[in-house]
Amino acid sequence: MNGILLVSHSKKITDGLKEMIEEMIGTDSKASIYSLGGMEDGRLGTSATKILDGIQECKDFRNIFIFCDIGSAVLSAEVAIEMASEELLKKIMLIDAPLVEGAFTVSVQASVMNSKEDILKDILSYY
Repeated sequence: MNGILLVSHSKKITDGLKEMIEEMIGTDSKASIYSLGGMEDGRLGTSATKILDGIQECKDFRNIFIFCDIGSAVLSAEVAIEMASEELLKKIMLIDAPLVEGAFTVSVQASVMNSKEDILKDILSYY
């Protein structure tokens, strides 16, 4: 199983992207999508704690791919990654690609492949 974490300042953005991806790959695939947009109280913003919780939910997964929109979303993801255990660090990859296109592409690949290299082959050739 592969975890795809969607990080944005807006929960509406990550909820909508999650819905779009799951429509394409289904909910019974090898990829599990997590909407981590916004703050815990629903306000706009990003939360390293919320992202870390998402990472920890994927602790038994083979790979954890994180996609962010802009600025502090990346910073919050980096802080969350720094707080993750050594075991989880080996599975995490923060992807430098557009949130929508990158997450969609990797989710489709991750729904049918297991190897990190195979999953990322297409996305890394574009970005």
